[in-house]
Amino acid sequence: KGIGLPASLARRREWRRGARTVDDDVNVGAERSSSSSSSSSAAAAVGGGRRTRARDVRGNEELERHIEYVFDPTRGETGPVTLPEARVPVGFPAGSYLRNGPNTKYGVGSDHFFDGDGMIHLVSFLPSGKVSYCNRWVQSTGYKKEKEAGQKLFKGILVNNGVEMLKGIAHNIIFHGALGTNGTKETTNTAVVSHAGKILALMEAQKPVRMELVVKDDQLQRFETAEAGYDFDGMLEGNMTAHPKKDPVTGEMLLFSYDMTSQPHMRYTEVSADGQIKHSVGIRDMKRGSMAHDMAITSDHTILFDLPLEFSFSDMITRNEFPVQFKKDAQARLGLIKRGGGTEVQWFDIARGGNVFHTVNAYNDEGTGEIVLHALRSEPERSGYVFNEYSPSYLHEWRLNPNTNGVQEKRLGNLGSEFPCINPMRQGRKAKFAYMVVDTLLGNLKTWAYPDVGVTYQTFAKVLLDDNDEEGRRQGEVVSRFDAEEGLYLFEPTFVPSEGSSAEDDGFLVCTATNPVVDKSFFLIFDAQNLEKGPLSSIELPEKVCSGLHGKSRKRTSKAHQRL
Repeated sequence: KGIGLPASLARRREWRRGARTVDDDVNVGAERSSSSSSSSSAAAAVGGGRRTRARDVRGNEELERHIEYVFDPTRGETGPVTLPEARVPVGFPAGSYLRNGPNTKYGVGSDHFFDGDGMIHLVSFLPSGKVSYCNRWVQSTGYKKEKEAGQKLFKGILVNNGVEMLKGIAHNIIFHGALGTNGTKETTNTAVVSHAGKILALMEAQKPVRMELVVKDDQLQRFETAEAGYDFDGMLEGNMTAHPKKDPVTGEMLLFSYDMTSQPHMRYTEVSADGQIKHSVGIRDMKRGSMAHDMAITSDHTILFDLPLEFSFSDMITRNEFPVQFKKDAQARLGLIKRGGGTEVQWFDIARGGNVFHTVNAYNDEGTGEIVLHALRSEPERSGYVFNEYSPSYLHEWRLNPNTNGVQEKRLGNLGSEFPCINPMRQGRKAKFAYMVVDTLLGNLKTWAYPDVGVTYQTFAKVLLDDNDEEGRRQGEVVSRFDAEEGLYLFEPTFVPSEGSSAEDDGFLVCTATNPVVDKSFFLIFDAQNLEKGPLSSIELPEKVCSGLHGKSRKRTSKAHQRL
């Protein structure tokens, strides 16, 4: 409703269940049937089932135009503006939703998509019931230099060519003063977090950029960059991950950073509920520089990753490669460090040949004494540069035994998925459900230098994490799902607890979405208990929202909004 699709395109889709062959991959497109949607038939086989992946539509001109549209950046800034037609469901809380992502101003066609400038789309739900929107480029140091010049200045470096990368680094240092950022342009384009009253735009190779959101007299007055290079009053050593974790009980924020070229290769940091860094320690028993994108926490431990995305300067020189390469046969480890000032890491060797970009959650299993981690794990087919190729990720579980240093791990699901989330009030505690997008289409990106292909998403899945479900459902089973109409492409979901919620899934799943058929973008609100209902609210946005990365909901302590 309200997403502007022609009736001929309003087709619902579902996935069939049935006997599957272990580890036999299948395109998503081949799994759809024309029968009507139902919650019972929406469940997907798990464990020994056939793994799904995005449908390869390379050569399909219409669908590739859709994919190009999804990745084509937003061209300008809009707002703040009030959206008079917007309505939200009963129980939806006051607050704001912010989504960050690469959105290059001057580099279309010349750089990697991930080299783009950060842009935040903001949807604000005001106490009176008004809904407002605006979008802003994150004015990092690099962005401001190019804006002042009115043209592209920095060279992108995400190229699998060592010589070209070195040329780009040298150019950025010599001509644009990028020595402090190791020859890279500050883009701050990955995520956003709100902590201790501050909104921080994040990118793991840089320090945060502090944003300022001003609401006055029930009006969204201003949203703008306040401070580039925010360092927690000089206390932040190194950079900051794009995926810090906030403890919903203590209010603390836990984070890490990595340094691929010098020791310590990783640093772990704890931030108090009032925004002060209270503990930071270098992890000195990491013998290699490696890329680590995410982390996880329990109520008393933090889980760090040492995975085989290895840095090698010699490979860049002798093999003319990008210096960070996936090494399929190299060691893979998970590390436990105690919260509250821990300095030593207990490492666990895990199965090789895989990689993790995004975690779901972790918790302490009081019955077994194990620490349980859920994340999305990919298995690239070969060693090499992973930033240009498609390798689907699947829900995975690790059980770490601190007493024996033993590990049990298994794949839980068969859906090639991305961008997982849970109810944030279950962060670090046992969660029953996770939500994620399902890989749908894979096509060429002809207007970008890199990557060669893009993946889009048209399905949300609600997945059972609990291994002891009272209804007899299997761990990893899809218990609810939403399949978008043809032409509507979904971005990362975020869980928003409803006002006064008690059950874990009592809340809303929200996302931005875009539709190339009608050239419109939307903010969608779903019932997290029953995705099959489709959007409860579809708010048309005045600006196009392109493919992005990560968002967050920021709650206000005030009354609810205008009701449907």
